[in-house]
Parts: sequence; C-alpha cells; structure tokens
Amino acid sequence: MMDCGSTNHMEWVSLKPGVPVHVMKFGQPSPEATSTCPSKDDNLMFLVIPGNPGVIEYYEKFMETLYLANDKRIPVWGISHTGHVSTKHVDGSMKELKGSSAGIFSLQDQIDHKLMFIRRFVPSHTSLVLIGHSIGCYMILKMLKGLTSENVRHSFFLFPTIERMAVSPKGQIMTPLLKFFRWVTLMFVYFLSFLSSDAKYRILLWYLRGTDVYPKCVYDASMNIFDLKCIDNITAMASEEMKTVTELDRQTLSDHIHKISFYYGEKDTWCPLDYCRDMKRRFPYADIRVCQNQMEHAFVMTSSDQMARILTDWLKKKVN
Repeated sequence: MMDCGSTNHMEWVSLKPGVPVHVMKFGQPSPEATSTCPSKDDNLMFLVIPGNPGVIEYYEKFMETLYLANDKRIPVWGISHTGHVSTKHVDGSMKELKGSSAGIFSLQDQIDHKLMFIRRFVPSHTSLVLIGHSIGCYMILKMLKGLTSENVRHSFFLFPTIERMAVSPKGQIMTPLLKFFRWVTLMFVYFLSFLSSDAKYRILLWYLRGTDVYPKCVYDASMNIFDLKCIDNITAMASEEMKTVTELDRQTLSDHIHKISFYYGEKDTWCPLDYCRDMKRRFPYADIRVCQNQMEHAFVMTSSDQMARILTDWLKKKVN
C-alpha cells in the first residue's frame, strides 16, 4: 500500500452554522506582495474542487505531488463537499461541528459553499488556479460567474462532467440505479455502520484488492462511505447531477474559454470522446487535450503522480 503525503494540514472550517467543510492544505499563500517586481509565481494558489464522492482526502497524493513538483512555491489547497466527510471523529476543539451537517446539501449549495470559502479564507491578493475533477468542473463553471477575472488566473477541467451526464454510457447505468436502489444502498450502509473501524477497513481492503497500487489515502477517504449521513449526501448529489447537468452552459464557457483548459480521457464513460469532439467544434480555439496515458476517470486511484506532473508542465505554458 503506497503512503500518502505527510506535509499536509487538514482542518475543519465552519462557513456558517450547520455548514462545516473539510479542507486540506499544502503550503500557505505568501503575504501580500510589497515588491514592485514580484515573481511570476507570487500569490498563485491551486484550489482543488473534487468529484463525487467529494472527499478531498482522495486527492492527497495528487495534491502533494503537485506541491512538490512546483518546489513548494505554490500552495495547493482542496475543499471537500459539504456533508461528504464524516464529522464523527472531529477533535474536542471542533465539537460544535459534530453532527451539525444534518440534512442534504444540493448541488447549488455545494457551489455556494465553495464561493463562500474563497471569499472568507483565501486572501484577496491571491490568484487562483482552479482544478476541477468530474462534477467539480461543473461547479467551477458556475463559480466563475461569481468570481472576478482578477481572482482566477486559470482553470483546469480534468475529465469534465459538464454536460449530458444522464445519457453518457456510465450515466445510463447509474441513473436507474440511483432512482430505484438508492434506498437499498442507504439501508446496507446503515447496517455496516455498526461494524468496528477495523472491520470496515478490512472490507475496503477486500473490495479494492489493490494494496500495492492504491495510495493509503484512498482507503482512508473511503472510510467515509460507512457514515450514513455521508452516503446519503453522496448519492443524493449524484442523483441530482443526472437531472441537472444536461445542456452545456455555452455562454459561461464563451465568457471564460481563454482561461479554461480541458483534459478528456480516451476511455472515460462519463464524458466520452464524442463530448470532446463536440467541444472542439463549438470552441475550435479552446485548449483541449485528450489523455494518451490510459488514465481512468477516477485518476486519483492509480495516476495521481502522473496527473500532477502533466498539470505542472501544462501550467507553465498557461501562466508564464
């Protein structure tokens, strides 16, 4: 089992009563520049918006590699989706968060929470490089309407689910499953939740069967699926995605296309190559790449290092 980074800082922050979010940080933004000739990297920060499940711990290896690849000069932060991370084991200083995220948070709630986090916790002088994965790309697309161009230097959309999710090959399978079997899943997790932590971890080891491939953070992050509140939010948001992510938001893309780069997968059944070809026809001058490395849609499982290195080289061409 591969180890993940040990230089990260994980914390809970409260955006408002009942809205605790789990944040992972590699590095801190620099103080507001006083020099008249700052470095091109001064005040840059990566902010990772995950897919679904929106547990930022899945991205720990990816974020660490990205941080180290840039010589620790550019902070890399990531924010989980509200309600997707268990609050059962928060420490004593954050007891007010425990159990406070009851209820279901909608897709729009998640977008609003990301904007709230940026406005409250990211220094105003910081230039953001937004990295979205899967449904995180859809969230960023909506967020760009509420962020000034000065805040966002660039956005990278990795395996973007920003259109026609329900009719994609994977969506055609998942839509009926979410509709008819969501409650079966919740009942199953309810009974599993009574198991000990050791027993739950052994189930993950058996199910994933990839102890020599997957980073340890994948197993740690997956422990959240045994929390009934988390799986309720995860499956509810997935169901909403199928209904909401339909037509492409062409106007917002047109407004920001010069600051967006797309990365599609050759065998991605959530956003197949037909979607990539359509995007190229609609926006012939857009920065669009197709993965040549056989990465899965869930790249954090086996290709975190590889994706981080690709992104580092790509960033140098976009912001230099």
